[in-house]
Amino acid sequence: MAITGIFFGSDTGNTENIAKMIQKQLGKDVADVHDIAKSSKEDLEAYDILLLGIPTWYYGEAQCDWDDFFPTLEEIDFNGKLVALFGCGDQEDYAEYFCDALGTIRDIIEPRGATIVGHWPTAAIISKHQKVWQMTTTLSVWLSTKTVSRN
Repeated sequence: MAITGIFFGSDTGNTENIAKMIQKQLGKDVADVHDIAKSSKEDLEAYDILLLGIPTWYYGEAQCDWDDFFPTLEEIDFNGKLVALFGCGDQEDYAEYFCDALGTIRDIIEPRGATIVGHWPTAAIISKHQKVWQMTTTLSVWLSTKTVSRN
């Protein structure tokens, strides 16, 4: 088992594809990918480093598999866990709700002890030409420091 668990929910495949891109960037020996629809409380508890991917639909709604998993998420003790969040959304038609589901997850896990890492400035969201490679590079550097410190 890798040291990092990447958990995603996806209706269209976009968030799943991003999860797999992140895994490819980090390496399969460092990160495992899981569909939240097929995951359990124990699956998330097995990792000290989590990357949670959730798309936002319409007016700030969470993806349905995550929505179903929220009660389970509320049962997990996140103390000692480092968590990075990533998501997709419609920035043009629903700009005021863009990636709001990330905040929904944060509101559940932060009070339960999660250390949220990898904050992204909101100014970056305004750009129509985001540079995804900057995020994955930053994530790789951050994760490599965690990997080295665990060995």
